[in-house]
Amino acid sequence: MAAVPQPANAHVHSADYLYQEYGVDLGLEELVAPPNGLKHRLLASSSREALVDAARRFYRESWKAGVGLVVDFRELGGLGCLTAREALDGVEGGLQVLILGRPGPGWPRGCDGLGISSPLDYSESELASLAKHRPAMAHVAETRDSRLGGDLELALRYGFDGVVHGVYLDRGDLEYMRSRGVGLVLCVRSNMWHGIGLPPLTDVIGSGVTVGLGTDNASWIPPDVWEEARALLFLARLRGVKRSARWILESLLVGGYRIVGSSPKLIVEGGPARFLLFHISHGNLGGMGDPYYWLLKRVGMHSLYARIDDGRVHRLGFAEAGVY
Repeated sequence: MAAVPQPANAHVHSADYLYQEYGVDLGLEELVAPPNGLKHRLLASSSREALVDAARRFYRESWKAGVGLVVDFRELGGLGCLTAREALDGVEGGLQVLILGRPGPGWPRGCDGLGISSPLDYSESELASLAKHRPAMAHVAETRDSRLGGDLELALRYGFDGVVHGVYLDRGDLEYMRSRGVGLVLCVRSNMWHGIGLPPLTDVIGSGVTVGLGTDNASWIPPDVWEEARALLFLARLRGVKRSARWILESLLVGGYRIVGSSPKLIVEGGPARFLLFHISHGNLGGMGDPYYWLLKRVGMHSLYARIDDGRVHRLGFAEAGVY
């Protein structure tokens, strides 16, 4: 067995789980731009019960994948946050969910903080007021137009804790973020699916910015953060970064927690027992070269044997002894 800390899925939209694979021929703006993108029209027409059920299924799937923290951007104002909180009933303990709401009717009832589509959607006086709700996060530089519009400058000016996507950030932007202690959540599978490009991985890896990983929209990207890490590993390799595995593991297991001010679930002698057990065969161990690359490329939900939450062992059953 291999013991591994529980990862963070540092950016998701769990409400999207209600409408899987809708609008596969549409572009990003047509799908998700508020208020008239397809997903917003679908969510606005959904019942409270359906919204609760979608979030609960998403959280249960995340728990089964071994995730320790989910950072969930919720649409629909207070209703989005309250239905997410209701969904947590019936989900096994050990999964921490941070509910970041978007302003709307009833907001911020039920919300743990702020999660907005773009700083460009609000006036500066509104941003100053909104950013008092912490943690505060926003999509930034997801498109070239949003970056040219100054979305990063607004997020930094009003003290946002982290930004998501960063596809069109440059080296100077990243240095500015590092100096201000602002984190970046990468969602590369989502970026590929929506065809908007990829973040400047070489610059990001060398920037010193705290990075987390997220699976983003549950409608189009399955909430498997292990697959997200693998995708990033191969993209970094394609960009010529030959030694990225340890950095990716740190982003997966530590960075996502720290961006939102939460404590990573590290394996520390005398600390709380919150970790995962993966089944590995002696044959695999005997042939291992670099352990960080081995871990990223060869473990995942298929080999996840159990999760331990505060000493309680939950057998997950994906891996049977002697199979892998």
